[in-house]
Amino acid sequence: MKLSMIKMLLAGIMAMFIAIVPTANANSGGVYLEPANANVHDKTSLLRGAKYFANYCQGCHSLKFSRYNRVAADAGVSDEQIKAIIFTRDEDDKPTKTGALMENAIPTKDAAKWFGTAPPDLSLVGRSRGPDWIYNYLKSFHTDDSRPFGVNNLVFKSVGMPNVLATLQGQQDPVYRYDIMHHGHAEKSFTSEEAAKKALEEELTFDVVKLGLMGKELVGHYQTKKEAVDFVASKTSYNVVLNKAKISSFATKAEADDYVKANPVDNSNYKVVPKSAYSIVESHEIAKVIDHLELVKAGKQSAPEFDRTVHDLTNYLTYISEPAQLHRTMYGIFTLLFLFVFFIFAYMLKKEYWKDVH
Repeated sequence: MKLSMIKMLLAGIMAMFIAIVPTANANSGGVYLEPANANVHDKTSLLRGAKYFANYCQGCHSLKFSRYNRVAADAGVSDEQIKAIIFTRDEDDKPTKTGALMENAIPTKDAAKWFGTAPPDLSLVGRSRGPDWIYNYLKSFHTDDSRPFGVNNLVFKSVGMPNVLATLQGQQDPVYRYDIMHHGHAEKSFTSEEAAKKALEEELTFDVVKLGLMGKELVGHYQTKKEAVDFVASKTSYNVVLNKAKISSFATKAEADDYVKANPVDNSNYKVVPKSAYSIVESHEIAKVIDHLELVKAGKQSAPEFDRTVHDLTNYLTYISEPAQLHRTMYGIFTLLFLFVFFIFAYMLKKEYWKDVH
């Protein structure tokens, strides 16, 4: 009985440990996430983050599950002081009250028309994405002429928003590298595409695979593409099709063409369709990937200053997603103290009940 209880207790502890261990690269698309080291107990940082959010983010994004006066209370400032970051107005065109929800200033329908979709509410982004994701996302915008706003993001590829912090950060350009990939793994990396292509010529081989009941099966390995193509051609048959119906089948294309010429039809056309269960797979390929980002145009802030700005925004969004985390540590301490005192009384009561039995 005691052994069973101990096993159950250990299983519960392990489950709690797994639940609280953060996933560093969650939702990052395989990009390394630099630790944000968020500290929601830094009230000065929270206030700076609230200011930056109001100035650069709240024009499009809302925090509809939070109120201004709650932020003021948790940051240790008065309602009058928190009014400095309120720029929205109510239906009567009066400044939004401190007890109001932190809505954005852009109409949802207009936002959907301008951006393709309405900017999401960010009340819970600190919990859904995590502080490390937010921190790296805000730092990872780079130029990309193929995107509508001329920027893309390493952490959130094909992002649909502009870099709202560009005036502070500056402009970052991507620096590419060229990886020689083999079965999904990078074997070699080069700084120029020409060098990668030259190395690929030495590594490249051609596999002929056949699709069967158990998946793809390797049936041939060749040093040149011509050898692989010749093998596939020798195993390929050709169907003659008329009005989507199969007429005949031939071992070579020449035989199929001869049949078409010898059997003309009116108002319809034969089609010679190759039929093969084989395909050619190249052993290596070149992948163009972003190696790092390079600051090519300075912003209003230096790199350390911008890091602090992003850190403050990350702190603020992490706090907003769960304001109770400022106080739950104390709740936990009081709970443990209560359980400790309760255990003493429960043990004494147990001794009293069982004293006649023993």
